[in-house]
Amino acid sequence: MLYQNIQGLRAVAALMVLCAHFYYSPWVQPAINAVGPGGVDLFFVISGFVVFLSADRIGKKAKVIGRWRAFREFAVKRVFRIYPVYWVAFAVASIVLLTTTVSLAPADLAQRPAWKLFLLIAQPNNRILAAWTLQYEMLFYSVCALAILLSPRCVLIVLGTWFAIVFAIWAAGVNWHSYYVVPAIYFFIPVVLEFFFGIVVALMAERKISGYALSSVVSGVCWLLFGAYVLSQNGGYAAPSMWRTLCIGLPSAFIAYGLVALEIRQRWTFPPVLVRLGDASYSLYLWHQMLFAVMAAVWVKLGIAGGLPLRLVSIPVAIALGVASYRLIERPIYKSKWVSRLAGVEPKQPSAAPASRALPHPA
Repeated sequence: MLYQNIQGLRAVAALMVLCAHFYYSPWVQPAINAVGPGGVDLFFVISGFVVFLSADRIGKKAKVIGRWRAFREFAVKRVFRIYPVYWVAFAVASIVLLTTTVSLAPADLAQRPAWKLFLLIAQPNNRILAAWTLQYEMLFYSVCALAILLSPRCVLIVLGTWFAIVFAIWAAGVNWHSYYVVPAIYFFIPVVLEFFFGIVVALMAERKISGYALSSVVSGVCWLLFGAYVLSQNGGYAAPSMWRTLCIGLPSAFIAYGLVALEIRQRWTFPPVLVRLGDASYSLYLWHQMLFAVMAAVWVKLGIAGGLPLRLVSIPVAIALGVASYRLIERPIYKSKWVSRLAGVEPKQPSAAPASRALPHPA
């Protein structure tokens, strides 16, 4: 089931990250820097929710279609969910770097081989800065795919084992404080636990648990705002890992649960415009930093950098670009018949008409 409030929450998360990468004014910037990056943690919680439900649903089909076909369906769909639009953005960013003087990343950022960045197997990414999160997403997809292969009807057991190992390693004192140490991604506790929080919310949604819906949203928002302040006073998002998990990840799960519970109770859902923007949140997330860098370079060249009206234009332009990318690149590819066939899923056929008006079956 696709929850409208989860889609709307995607839009909120994307806008949080977008604002964190956009300079407004000195008096409001500290608050944006404290809260905005938390959109990434919110994304991870949402991914735990959505991807687990997908993996669990496909895993249960394995009894009928076989575990290999179930594995294939999940893996192909996840690959085509992430890579095609990323590759387009990566290609555009590479062209920008080769043909212009626009800087897409800090000058001191470590350089990685382009082919590794293309495949999302290295970080940091000096072309698409936000792509560091995609490596964690692909890791989570891989563990879910492995769970379908090993225990298709009990995907949760494999995922629970992974989470238990990660927590045990952290509890033993083995920890990494850098996002950019590649081996650390397999056990980086904030992200892994945030996926786990999302799965817990998904399990509650499956069981139609919906108590304390509004209070969960309110307490989650207050907790996140206070947690962002505490985090900002203790090293920010570079603080020891559990700070981020407790200050941002856990309240994000409360917000997600409360919104899903409100929808289950049919009390409230996000307005359609935010739901539609949530559909395009991945494209918006991918493109916005590059767009801001290019626009900033243009403003400097024209000698009009710093104008508040021009700065405010950037956000609507970024949203328009994200929506266009979703409609022209992301959705057509992901929903295409050839991707469905590659995944081993036949495109849905129209429902059968009455015998007297039956139409010829398409070839």
